[in-house]
Amino acid sequence: MKHKWLRALALQWIEMAAVCLLAALAEGAGALPRALMLWVAVPLAGLATSCQAVRRGLNNYLAWIVPAPTLYGANLLVWGYAPPPGPALLTAFMSLVGAAAGQVLLQRSEGVTHSRRRRR
Repeated sequence: MKHKWLRALALQWIEMAAVCLLAALAEGAGALPRALMLWVAVPLAGLATSCQAVRRGLNNYLAWIVPAPTLYGANLLVWGYAPPPGPALLTAFMSLVGAAAGQVLLQRSEGVTHSRRRRR
C-alpha cells in the first residue's frame, strides 16, 4: 500500500474523535465522569492510538500530534469553548510516549525479523 501512513493517520483521528466526543459529552454527566474522561480516558486513548498509528506506518514524529487538537476540536464542536489546558497537555505528553513506544515496538519487531533471516 503506497500511502499506508495516510490510512494510519485517518484511523487515529477517527478513534480519537470518538473518545474526545464522549469526553465532551460527559460534561452533562457530572464532575467525576467528566474528570475521569478528561484526565484518564483521553490521555490513555492518545497513548494507545499514537502507538498503533506508528505501528500501522505513520511517522512517530507525526503520530503524537493528533490527539490533543482533536480534544480541542471535539469540545469546540460540542460546547463552543476549549477544554481545560491540563488534560490537553497530559494528552499530548501521553501521545508522545505512545508514539515513542510504537517506534520501539516497530524496531524490535523488525530486529527479530532480520535476526531470524541471518540465522538461516
